[in-house]
Amino acid sequence: MPAILGALAAALIALTISVKALGGDYWPVDLVTFFWPVAVLFAVLLLPATFLFPGKSARFLAILAVAVSLYPIFALPPAPEATAGNRLRLLTANLLGENRDAASFVALLIREQPDIVVTQETRNRFVDAVRGSGLYPFETTGTSHENDDKKVFSRYPIREQARVEDPPTAIKLDRHPMRLVIDGPDGPIVIYAVHPDTPRSLEQWVQRNAYLDLLAGSIRREAENAAVVVAGDWNTPAYSVFFDRFFDRTGYRFARPGWYLPVTRFWTRAKRFVYFGSTIDHVAVSPQLRVTDWRRGRDINSNHLPVIVDIAMPVVNAVARN
Repeated sequence: MPAILGALAAALIALTISVKALGGDYWPVDLVTFFWPVAVLFAVLLLPATFLFPGKSARFLAILAVAVSLYPIFALPPAPEATAGNRLRLLTANLLGENRDAASFVALLIREQPDIVVTQETRNRFVDAVRGSGLYPFETTGTSHENDDKKVFSRYPIREQARVEDPPTAIKLDRHPMRLVIDGPDGPIVIYAVHPDTPRSLEQWVQRNAYLDLLAGSIRREAENAAVVVAGDWNTPAYSVFFDRFFDRTGYRFARPGWYLPVTRFWTRAKRFVYFGSTIDHVAVSPQLRVTDWRRGRDINSNHLPVIVDIAMPVVNAVARN
């Protein structure tokens, strides 16, 4: 038995190294990051099991497996500093295409009072319900298909709206980020609404990764002191190499509650007992922005939980692109 436990611990160590070293090249390895907290939990449970049997080798490997498996969690992109300031509240939610419970979503908006709402898999019944609430005088234009089922509602005027287009030399994407400029109370705010493809197949994985590259390239052309927020269903765990790459390229900050990331995309059959799944709904902010609060919203009968972020805005913003 000690030999088996030691082999399991060694396998976890090898898996962690592979995720960071090979995840950028091999689709199956990158997919492991969707359930990385499960791997950490397995390593933690494996450690006490080694104390039930004689032998130090398995115990040493188990301790090393716990330490190594925690590395992706403690190597998350940097978070913005928490500070006081004029608050702007943003809510992002994947509404789930077949979800018909628009009333629960509107009730959440009334309860939380976000200033900007970014939705994915947005059907007309949700658009009509939000319009009927009278909460948001401004919204993005265009059909759901044109915007890849994304929608943005705002308390403040939307000055610009554009799709981020493919570079001439890049692969043709099926989906594209949407860039908005909103005239906020403290100056203009650039919003990127995102929803890349889910990496369920190798082709979709390539599409998702190219989408994140396109997004990072567009963000790097923003003015250095622009107030920029990126929000949506990224279909990318925070432990993925491609998530790291986005933040390395942009220098942005990852809005998060701490080192532990609560699940936002979950298996609906288990939700009566626990939200089991992944954290793939994210918000990123430009370096000068600060986040005062991050939390999950209540269940809206989707397979995602909303993410609500309070952002402290600088007094003067610029939006001119470099």
